[in-house]
Amino acid sequence: MGAFQFSARLRRRHPGWHRRAGRVLVVLGLAVAVSGLWMTLAYPRKEGTGDILWVTRLFVSSGMGAAVLLGLVAIRRRDITGHRAWMTRAYALALGAGTQAFTVGFGEALFGTSVVSHDVTMAAAWAINLSVAEWVIRRPARRTARRAGHARTRLVGAP
Repeated sequence: MGAFQFSARLRRRHPGWHRRAGRVLVVLGLAVAVSGLWMTLAYPRKEGTGDILWVTRLFVSSGMGAAVLLGLVAIRRRDITGHRAWMTRAYALALGAGTQAFTVGFGEALFGTSVVSHDVTMAAAWAINLSVAEWVIRRPARRTARRAGHARTRLVGAP
């Protein structure tokens, strides 16, 4: 459901759906963040994981919860740009496990299976996702070719 929230067409055509789904996703996102914190703090550490991963999980869980809450605060203030940015960050952190399948696989192939390399490759997944999210948030706005063409036509025909 989260991926559909990023569809501009869906948001424009079905704003009510976007709001309802967003409310559900805020609750679920906070549940994921809190459960990540709880599991990190309450469960015994799995053999083969070290301090780097433990601390990273604390930061990622806290960061995801904070991003969801800041996104909620932004939309309540009608700050669409801020809302979009914070929710993009939260979603990027939530997808860390999918990226870890690649980073750990390649990391083990390149660096072996030590505790440190495992922890670093796990943390790298969240860093990659957050870096891509920041790039998406900060990239310059694009104009579509059709709109750019109309703008040039008006400029050429202008006195």
